[in-house]
Amino acid sequence: MTKIFLTVSLIIASVLGVSAQPFEGKIVFTISFPSITDPQTASMLPKEATAYYKKGKSRMEMNMAMGMKQTTISDSETKKATVLMDMMGQKYAIETDQNSEDEKKAKEMADKAKVKVTGETKKIAGYTCKKAIVTYKDPEQENKEVEMNIWFTDEIQADKGYMTGPMSKIDGAVLEYSVDQGAMSMVLSAKSVNKESVPDQMFEIPAEYKKMTQEELQKMMGGR
Repeated sequence: MTKIFLTVSLIIASVLGVSAQPFEGKIVFTISFPSITDPQTASMLPKEATAYYKKGKSRMEMNMAMGMKQTTISDSETKKATVLMDMMGQKYAIETDQNSEDEKKAKEMADKAKVKVTGETKKIAGYTCKKAIVTYKDPEQENKEVEMNIWFTDEIQADKGYMTGPMSKIDGAVLEYSVDQGAMSMVLSAKSVNKESVPDQMFEIPAEYKKMTQEELQKMMGGR
């Protein structure tokens, strides 16, 4: 289950990493998982994500079941993203950066990804969005292609920030995203966009979070 939580956080972080610039404010996204049919698993997953943006930085918050909360903070200047996990008072910080092996693989995927911008448009949270189809090789199965449907807007200027994956090729801010990776299909869509002042403290990593790798966390949780 921990692996699912981390996968969700990192996938969503890749979307929210397109930090709006000079946009400063908050975007609230709804989240659904069409491939998750088990009611118990579905009840554990987030239904909503709230993202905050300011000067090339982003912060995404999600609440899980059983008192678990996940926050992902990314910074385009340091080129790092940190997933903060609060599991009933036990707090851990999982950090990645663009020099890691995972991020190098993400950059390689982006280089090989194909982007097709269609003629379709629709309104999302008050913004006119264009549809793009991004196709790339599945990192887990090299012979399999993954297709993402992305709706993006150029009405919000986008700073690619921390982005290194296939979505770094999208020329705009992503407001809706759907991907089917078999066991993990997900749809994320903005329901509100609010321009507002965001405190700098929102993007600081709290000292009480213990730093560890994703592998260390999964091992601690029994590899689940």
